[in-house]
Amino acid sequence: MGGATADATNARAHPRYDRAVVGARAAACFLEAERLAGVLGKMRLASMCSITSGEASTVAETPELLERLEEALQRLREQFGHRGTVPASAPLAPDVEVAQELRRHVRAHLDLLSQRELWLRDPQATIRRVDEVAAATLRVHRVSVWLLEEAPLRIRCVDLFERAQARHSAGLELSATDFPTYFEALATERTIAAHDAMRDPRTACFAESYLGPLQIESMLDVPIWATGRMRGVVCHEHIGAPRVWNADEETFAYLMSSFVGLALELAER
Repeated sequence: MGGATADATNARAHPRYDRAVVGARAAACFLEAERLAGVLGKMRLASMCSITSGEASTVAETPELLERLEEALQRLREQFGHRGTVPASAPLAPDVEVAQELRRHVRAHLDLLSQRELWLRDPQATIRRVDEVAAATLRVHRVSVWLLEEAPLRIRCVDLFERAQARHSAGLELSATDFPTYFEALATERTIAAHDAMRDPRTACFAESYLGPLQIESMLDVPIWATGRMRGVVCHEHIGAPRVWNADEETFAYLMSSFVGLALELAER
């Protein structure tokens, strides 16, 4: 009864929500994405919304999902709309640079998946490998994994990889009492994409003690979840001019954190 009431409330609050048309609107979004940019458009929409085109035809269309799809589709319209709309039978050629980026992401995922013995048996080695792969794929200067510890609440760096020097290190700790806004963001956000980390309210607390001395301009941080709780964070740090992280890069970073989370879960079984 409670579920039916909630569905009715959602339907009134969101007119687009209709359980009788399961998947129709979501599938239509993927068709438009394909008309805008061919296979690339479908891939980018799937990446931004964490749903495949196959799932779209059967998924229950909640207001949240439809809103997410529409927002992502609008971004595609802004990026590819100037090319004009073409029939679905004649998809547009994908943007070469973006396609190359997606291929790098796929190769990196396959590389990690192929090393099953590594991430099934040795979480520390997995973490080191994830840092190396993420740094090379996203072309950032530094990637690190930090694990959450309590009493007092803090994160401890278990591995930092510096790409230019091909060097690993560990040991730095950051306390929640010193950086409360960052720890709050870790607990509540899927990704922390700080394009201008010195000014972003979530990461500006690091400006004087960490970002400035290391000349870090942009951060892409993703919480690590394992066994149903937040266990730490994978941090990608860019040195140089501020970098605007795109949706594909955010998704890639999220998948890297998932590899670490899986390794931690397997080690505790």
